[in-house]
Amino acid sequence: MSKAFTMEVYGTQRVMATLKALGEQATPAMRGALLEEGNLLLLDSYQLVPVDQGTLMSSATVVEDQTATVPTVLVGYGGAAAPYALAVHENPRSGRTGGISPSGLRYAHWARTGQWKYLETPFKARMAGFTARIADSLRASLLKGG
Repeated sequence: MSKAFTMEVYGTQRVMATLKALGEQATPAMRGALLEEGNLLLLDSYQLVPVDQGTLMSSATVVEDQTATVPTVLVGYGGAAAPYALAVHENPRSGRTGGISPSGLRYAHWARTGQWKYLETPFKARMAGFTARIADSLRASLLKGG
């Protein structure tokens, strides 16, 4: 998966206090909260991803980074087609060509829906309230005993 952008959250006293209260349950609870947030981000991005033959949309993933030292979730598109996914993500004409190239030639097939920044746009929108949603998820884990 190609990394177009990453997110690190700082100054999250509410989340850290909840993690401390969770004790040994903190890591699995945080993994669960991040996976849920990642899946919701992906659902939001489905509304924006350009669709031609469906290959790009079907390449969507939400996975936990098993190599990270702290709970980390990767959300993206591409897999083996990562260069294509990134090119479409960064092309302002994505989903808006009307089947005609910039030089005036007609495409054999093209995305009739979607837009560029199909992952970045919902990512930025989800940043509002992110720490509160994570803290609430962690608190819910604590209250039901992990």
